[in-house]
Amino acid sequence: MNINAIEYLRELNRFSVELDNLTEIVHPDNDKIYKPICDLLGIRRIDTHYIPLNSHPIDSVIYGADTPDEGVKLVKKELAQNGVTTDYILYKMENFPEWDDEDKEIILGFVKILFISHGRHAVINIAKRLTYMDESLNIGNLAAFFGQTKRVIEQGGIGELGVCRFNIKRLSVINRNFGREKGTQMMKQFIDGLAEASEGQLYRIGGDNFNFVFKKKNFDIVRKYLLGTSVKTGAEYPEEITMAARAGFYLCTENDKSADEIMSNITAASEMARSLSKDGCFVFDDEAKKRVEHARMVETQFYIALEKGELQAFYQPKVDLETGKIIGAEALARWIKDGRVIPPAQFIPILEQSNAVCQLDFYILDRACKDIKKWLGMGNEGVKCSVNLSRMHLGDEKLLEKVIGIIDRNGVPHDLIEIELTETTTDVNFDELRGIVSGLHENGISASVDDFGIGYSSLTLIKDLPWDVLKIDRSFLPDGSDHDGQRQIMLKHVVSMAQGLGLECIVEGVESKEQIELLKGIHCYLAQGFYFDKPLPKEQFEKRLLENYTIDC
Repeated sequence: MNINAIEYLRELNRFSVELDNLTEIVHPDNDKIYKPICDLLGIRRIDTHYIPLNSHPIDSVIYGADTPDEGVKLVKKELAQNGVTTDYILYKMENFPEWDDEDKEIILGFVKILFISHGRHAVINIAKRLTYMDESLNIGNLAAFFGQTKRVIEQGGIGELGVCRFNIKRLSVINRNFGREKGTQMMKQFIDGLAEASEGQLYRIGGDNFNFVFKKKNFDIVRKYLLGTSVKTGAEYPEEITMAARAGFYLCTENDKSADEIMSNITAASEMARSLSKDGCFVFDDEAKKRVEHARMVETQFYIALEKGELQAFYQPKVDLETGKIIGAEALARWIKDGRVIPPAQFIPILEQSNAVCQLDFYILDRACKDIKKWLGMGNEGVKCSVNLSRMHLGDEKLLEKVIGIIDRNGVPHDLIEIELTETTTDVNFDELRGIVSGLHENGISASVDDFGIGYSSLTLIKDLPWDVLKIDRSFLPDGSDHDGQRQIMLKHVVSMAQGLGLECIVEGVESKEQIELLKGIHCYLAQGFYFDKPLPKEQFEKRLLENYTIDC
């Protein structure tokens, strides 16, 4: 035997420790780490021939010269349990004695140690990839965004970068028109084009939501690209379509010390792009920061208000125009703080930016159920109350279960509750909406289309879902403007269509006797608005019910 076994064993301990500290199989420090033990074994070069499943072989030099070499060599094939094989080719030093059988046995043991260590590295790399990569699009994920942003902050240079969070518009329509697989290909074409056009780094946050990191000098390129860029459809017609995104931007500074705060800024900016921006792009600045701080304050105060009972349900009557009697009401949230009513416009839009609005909706539903139960106990035959549910609820798989749970916990008949859902269909999964409306209908709970006419009106939405009520927005009512003639024609046909589909039809925002006469003339006999009453505190509305209050219509 030509190998000094005792020295080899001593060296093997050091080598194993250093091998464990390596982050990859082919590492810049390999020559330094491998040299002492390879000198003892008479090895001047180690090659690997890696044969993965369903892919091309990969050849690597893990120690020694980078150029092909000849000479005495020893080849050992190692087979993993998943069928992957690796050939280790070890070349002998020219001045080292010939390896005898005992030498080869030691060397093959050394190869086994390499194989086990390399397998461990491979598993670690796979785990890292799964942790930090979105496999379907082969880009970084949210964890990668946080990790990379943190490193840039620590190393310096964050002030040269801009970050945006964007959401691809109308992707559900693209998937419906071209198929999900082709839609995904078009999405990848769009995001890859963005990265190529502006030399930035993409991270998928989930679904069609992405973070994008770019150099500030390329801001105009990024913004212009996201506002609309042509992509090939892979179909005969149309060959190309324009894809665009809604985006919130934040231009970083060297004072930024937290990836969490940067993420918070672009998330806030993306919400403002949705609600405030005309073109779908919004840049987070000092003014936006003040808005965010105010929103956080309002949200914090909201939860305190819930605990203190400052949130109350007010009721706006719904009236039968033929009899003048109250036939229902809409339960509306009002915040009473220090004896003052905080206007809904000052807190509801803020709560709609988070799940806080969902808690408000459930709270008002619970208050309405408790009040209905009380009115029933007072001998009143009951009046149906409608409660709004924000679109923020969509995505909650247990929404129907929660709604029914609140109603049943209060012991209220299902036919005395109506759930209002806004008809705006942007960013809403149609199948998901269908499931909610159908579930309400099957459980005897009325479902109404709220604010019909002010959003992205869809006749399919009305035709294909089992709605019970169509609530027409006030914008259809004449108001003395030049468009009154058109409004009356549209209102007449919308009412006729709704009634033809078997829907109960109610118009909101009624404020004058003339509008009431118009509604009667087109056979629409349900209405609500300031002509009858503003939203009333529970006690006042309760008094109206007990007195069998009648309004002159």
